[in-house]
Amino acid sequence: MTGRCLKSITPDSLTGVIFALEGMRNTVVLLNGPMGCRFYHSTTSRFLLTRPLLKLPVGESGEKVPVDYNCLNSWFFRQERVPCTCLDGFDYVYGTKEKVGEALTFIRNSVDFDLLAVVNSPGASLIGDDLRETAGKILGPGRTVIVETAGFSETFAFGWSRAAMALLEQVGTELWRKRQPEKRTGKRVNLLGLSIWQRYFEGDLAELRRLFALCGVQVNAALCADCSADELARMPEADLNVVLDPEAGTAAARFLEDRCGTPYVVCGGLPIGFSATERMFEEICAALGVSCLALKEESERARARAWYRIDQVFATSGKPRGVTFCVEGSAVQEQAYTAFLTDYLGMEPAEPEQAELVFGDANLIAGLMLKNRRFCGIEISLPGMGYIDLVPKTHLGIRGALFLIEQVLNGLMSRLQDE
Repeated sequence: MTGRCLKSITPDSLTGVIFALEGMRNTVVLLNGPMGCRFYHSTTSRFLLTRPLLKLPVGESGEKVPVDYNCLNSWFFRQERVPCTCLDGFDYVYGTKEKVGEALTFIRNSVDFDLLAVVNSPGASLIGDDLRETAGKILGPGRTVIVETAGFSETFAFGWSRAAMALLEQVGTELWRKRQPEKRTGKRVNLLGLSIWQRYFEGDLAELRRLFALCGVQVNAALCADCSADELARMPEADLNVVLDPEAGTAAARFLEDRCGTPYVVCGGLPIGFSATERMFEEICAALGVSCLALKEESERARARAWYRIDQVFATSGKPRGVTFCVEGSAVQEQAYTAFLTDYLGMEPAEPEQAELVFGDANLIAGLMLKNRRFCGIEISLPGMGYIDLVPKTHLGIRGALFLIEQVLNGLMSRLQDE
């Protein structure tokens, strides 16, 4: 874990709560708090490729029509995600129930959704309003998740875990009680701790599904990671829960083991790089009693392809060995990226101001650019610099290792051309 010399904006527990709930498909997250708590999250959510356009409630024709955002002045402020009650001093004295009720009524009448989550900002949580009662009267049972406090001084992963637990306890248990188990074929796993905050989340999830399929295993649900209400309902049907981020996903795994009897495996880190991917799937496949031979054969072929290109660059420049880098992200990201870059590519960690390659979000990269630094920035989390991805990309798994090496080599070559 490298040092943090820059005073950049980093995601905290409130962000973790909001984007865990944003990771549920067709879910609206209402922030009960001042506008300042909303802007960062609403703006950043525009980078999420997985978020569909909001739809109007189903009318007589049965067709869902996209929302005209020019009409969403109230609560949404003409942005797609994270509507806000926009609390002021009056509300902190006399309570927020009236504003919350008005916002919930507007959303119920204006937007089609499966779930609606109400998140109290840290200051609003001190007021003590019974938001569960308010939401229940307006929306009815089974459609609402309430997170009373975000724990402002805690980490992103802590907030993600808190939101995931609220979702399982308030909605999941009710869905499980009503659902009739399906007939199953083959092994199934749930993924816990994967976040839509990761820069290439869409491709990350697709790569994990592909690699599990190589092992004859189906991804049953990815909690808070483009997860539908139906996938949430069938989580107890998995044979194993896979915790990708221990800080974020372990509490949910223990809850599912206690309620549903599903065992879990806590991975040693994100599958970034060939070795980390192979180790993770070896452990999971051993627990499930299946073979990961096909995955390891593909990994060997990818290693050979990567070595050929790395050797070409090394022969002409001596790089990437000895190149300095900095990683700024979640704890699990910093550990996984650093291990791969040092062990596989022979690179050396450094502080942000001294690094030749900087891995982080747009805030970190843009801040260094303003200092007229000469470096190559590689995005690993949101917000992004504005690059539009039409083809899903990934940093996880086998394809992710190849793409990450591609970014490193091209970043180094661009710097060599500038020198």
